[in-house]
Amino acid sequence: MKKILLFSLSLITLISCETTPTEGCTDPLAINYNNQANINNNTCEFTADVLFYLNQNAAADLDIAGVNKLTFYINEYNVGSQYNDNGFITATEQDPPDCFNSLYTTGSFYWENNSSTVVDLEARDESGNVWFSESTQLLANECLIVGITSKKLKVYQENN
Repeated sequence: MKKILLFSLSLITLISCETTPTEGCTDPLAINYNNQANINNNTCEFTADVLFYLNQNAAADLDIAGVNKLTFYINEYNVGSQYNDNGFITATEQDPPDCFNSLYTTGSFYWENNSSTVVDLEARDESGNVWFSESTQLLANECLIVGITSKKLKVYQENN
């Protein structure tokens, strides 16, 4: 009888240690991470932020060109604008603004499956003219600071 009881307890202990399969997002960088999941079902969702700012020379170039409004895009999605109200608000490359600084334009971008993605960034004036465009990699949960310089404006204008 003792052997049967001991065998039964051992069997119950072994069975209770089995892991129940749970599907979900297993990437801890995802906004929908499920720490109970042990089977990745490819439903992970990610986010990152992009802050756009102009340096002083770029702002001066746009002012000379008569640009009054610059609108920023991430993969063709309008994320906000900056206005030339007696000059654009600028920052230096040595001291860039922090993410979500209300003086500048910050946009959030969402994607699925991988913890990084490639996005297209663009700046257009009020007439729809593109002044800046580049593709870059975004990493989950990062805040990418994009400084638009006079050099970047000139390179884009020369190549397009």
